[in-house]
Amino acid sequence: MISIIHDPSLKYPDSPDHFSPDERYPEYQHEHISPNRNMIYKAVRDCFVQAGLDDENYGTPSWNPLGKFIRPGDRVFLLCNFAHERRPDELMGNFRSRCSHGSIIRAMADYILIATGKDGRVQIGNAPTQVCRWDAVLRDTETDKVLSFYDSVNAPVEAEDLRLYVTDATRLGAIKGVERRSEANGISVALNRDSLFYELDRKQVNRYRVMNYDPNRIKSFHSHGHHEYVINRAILESDVIVGVPKLKTHEKTGITCALKGMVGTVGHKDSLPHHRYGSPKVGGDEYPADHGGLMPLASALHEAILQTKPDTVYGSFLRVFFKVFRRLIKRWTPVVDGAWWGNDTAWRMVLDLVRIATYANTNGELENAPRRRHLVLTDGIIGGEGDGPAFSTAIRSGLLSFSDDLAAADYVNALLMGFDPEKISLVREAVGLKKYPLLKSDLKNDRLIFNRRCLLPSELTELGLSHFEPQDGWKDVL
Repeated sequence: MISIIHDPSLKYPDSPDHFSPDERYPEYQHEHISPNRNMIYKAVRDCFVQAGLDDENYGTPSWNPLGKFIRPGDRVFLLCNFAHERRPDELMGNFRSRCSHGSIIRAMADYILIATGKDGRVQIGNAPTQVCRWDAVLRDTETDKVLSFYDSVNAPVEAEDLRLYVTDATRLGAIKGVERRSEANGISVALNRDSLFYELDRKQVNRYRVMNYDPNRIKSFHSHGHHEYVINRAILESDVIVGVPKLKTHEKTGITCALKGMVGTVGHKDSLPHHRYGSPKVGGDEYPADHGGLMPLASALHEAILQTKPDTVYGSFLRVFFKVFRRLIKRWTPVVDGAWWGNDTAWRMVLDLVRIATYANTNGELENAPRRRHLVLTDGIIGGEGDGPAFSTAIRSGLLSFSDDLAAADYVNALLMGFDPEKISLVREAVGLKKYPLLKSDLKNDRLIFNRRCLLPSELTELGLSHFEPQDGWKDVL
């Protein structure tokens, strides 16, 4: 089931007012009404209405659109996109293109609370980058206004930073301190033969890498048939995961929406392979070509630096040096760190995580049937194009879509962005998974609802919606 609202005039509220609705809907459970217009709350509600959710109770105080998916007393994790706070020189529109907005979070949380009832629990958060300042990203996304409201009405809502490793860094990358949180908050999930990396093990030995983390750490998680991830306990103890990702491009996976949002469930990001060391010529996918030996030299230097301790003067200095050096490298080649369509690593990591978030129990073991349910509201009110995910450029696409099928949602999201889903490995492979499958829909025959019209996914390309500019490393295929 996919419900899409397209309205180019949609915009986030200018004044927070807790992001309450500007009219008293029959099902609304709180006293506070915003004196200012809130188009977003209505658009989220309209997504549910046109999908026909709890249609028999619509227009009454008993209307519970998410009750089909969320039961009374459920533990729900509202998984946001909080990658990093706003940079000092970043335009507000560009920041809005890459991080969840408080108005979306408030509307979704209100309807989740209707479904869970007084005995439920709602956690809001994700695992941002290691250098993200948690209080700052809550402030910049205005999620702090949402949390303040729920605190004032004694609602069972709390924020949750899922990281187990956090660094305090300057803008240049100098590390001022490291915080290591309790390992009891992480659950190790060893997929091994069930990992999508297992088929590569015979020809790939110790090449998996993730930017800004010691390569020796990722070798301990992924090598010689062993493939392990550390997921925050709050995720695997939840009954339902509700994603509120942005509609934007991604340098390593083409797009980042419903599926890629599951990267935000991890406790340790150094358990996440993002690319393979070197060029395809030597079995890697870090960059397409050597460029006269510059890229192997840069990679080797990066490897050495990441093996120094970050919270020492020497290690901190080297990280600052390499950040400057990396900018110079990008003048010679736009592709570094696996940021191109030939990345054969990142999509495997993402789909491993999605299957864990769907099938793994609280002991970190995959079960044969789904262990928890997924919902996703993809926010493209302001989408992100170009150099995503960290430096995306705002595009006012005016799109909002809701689904209970992550794979189908991203297939449709790719179409809404003007891309061919079959050319994006993450989407193509998610749709085709046979073991621990993700797709619940029939993409050829199941109709979606677009502004109250029933359409087939293939008909979206005929609507003439905005074409998103892909990231530079993907321009050859998208």
